[in-house]
Amino acid sequence: MFTRMIGATKLAVAGAALLGLSACAGFQLENAKGLSPSGDAFSAALYKEYILLSEMEFAEGDYADSDVFAARAVASANGNPPAPEELSARNLPGAAQGELAEARRMLTEALAAGAGAANPEAAAMAQGGFDCWMQEQEENFQPKDIMWCKDRFKAAMAKLGPAPKPAAAKPSITFANFTVYFDFDKSSLTPETQSTLIDAANAADDMGATKVDVSGYADRSGPASYNMALSQRRAESVAKELTTLIGANAPAMTLHAFGETQNKVVTPDGVKEAKNRRVKIEIRK
Repeated sequence: MFTRMIGATKLAVAGAALLGLSACAGFQLENAKGLSPSGDAFSAALYKEYILLSEMEFAEGDYADSDVFAARAVASANGNPPAPEELSARNLPGAAQGELAEARRMLTEALAAGAGAANPEAAAMAQGGFDCWMQEQEENFQPKDIMWCKDRFKAAMAKLGPAPKPAAAKPSITFANFTVYFDFDKSSLTPETQSTLIDAANAADDMGATKVDVSGYADRSGPASYNMALSQRRAESVAKELTTLIGANAPAMTLHAFGETQNKVVTPDGVKEAKNRRVKIEIRK
């Protein structure tokens, strides 16, 4: 094309094309050239890109596409830069549609994220390269020209970098629950219990919890009265550690002791069951 004059066909027709001003098409380039862009830096850069493309197509005798690019140049000069061409604007071969659709998605996301303001020259080159690629792909008989446009697009997109993805809004968490387990006839915390309580404290802090229910339980291996007291000690041990871990922002904690009632695993009286020796923590915002 103009910067490389790719392809023997373009060289062969260039001289004759310059004499074609009397044809019914091709006059838009003369109307577009020499305008003073009135928009922002991106509009001005895009004006230059479309003038370049219009000149290229005029030089090879494609006056219709020269006019298309010239009209886009005029719009850019007037501060109304057009969007990248829609895929439906061209009769594209099926094999090329997927790659072009992905390229357009990347380009429009970058422009929407402010690429035109951040790097107007690269953004304009990316859009010009894409529209050039679309036009050459529709013709689909000059592979070197198609590749020139595609490479120009990719080089410009590399300068823009990946479009920043909007940060996903964190779901509002209003409730969390944890369960810790105890050794037989013990209310002291194990290293595993401690790790779970750290997670619980972090959850309470993250959600700005205002209430924590701490419920202690025991298995049925001893007397019911003893197990009630044991479940209370377990709840107190957990609540004390949680308060320490959360610190000054620790919410109000309500303790409950259920002894050997409400067992997680139903067993006969006198049976040891590890899953029943537990404390349940319920955190609410």
